[in-house]
Amino acid sequence: MEENQTQKELETNKDEKQPIYKNTSFLKTLMIGFLIFLGAYCAFYTVADWHMKSMWGRAFMPNFRQMERMLQKDMRTMNNFMKYEKNFAKKSAQVIHLEQTKDSYKILIDLRAFDNNEKNVEVNTNGNILTINGRSIRRAKNNEQISEFQQNYLFGDNVMLKDLTKERNGNYYVITIPINDNDD
Repeated sequence: MEENQTQKELETNKDEKQPIYKNTSFLKTLMIGFLIFLGAYCAFYTVADWHMKSMWGRAFMPNFRQMERMLQKDMRTMNNFMKYEKNFAKKSAQVIHLEQTKDSYKILIDLRAFDNNEKNVEVNTNGNILTINGRSIRRAKNNEQISEFQQNYLFGDNVMLKDLTKERNGNYYVITIPINDNDD
């Protein structure tokens, strides 16, 4: 009897559970399909991302050693440029010297910087302003280097720029500007 009861209970439980299993089999299939699609999408995205990083990464993101070499090269270039600028400033400061005496100003221009030719140096006056322009052209086999130089001096009212004199003395072009000592 117990066997019969258990069979009856099983049959009644079976009848009660059948509607639940019928609905869940469709949901179960739908969820499994969604999870498979989601897994395939994630796997494809991961593989595609790895591929793109390996393909584009070499061009735009060099490894650490390459980046370090590039930075060192840039630093050397900047240091060389700064040394060149420093030397250029020293050399350009040595081209023109201004000396003051009691009765005149003397401006000494080193003509070696201007092909040792006083025609490459131009001196102009405008009011109390003295302008010195210099130009040098150096030609080589494959190139031509043109250097230009300009320097302005502003003098007070006691300087007579109209009476300045220019003369060549060896490698120097000497400009003498007299000072007026008369107090009006």
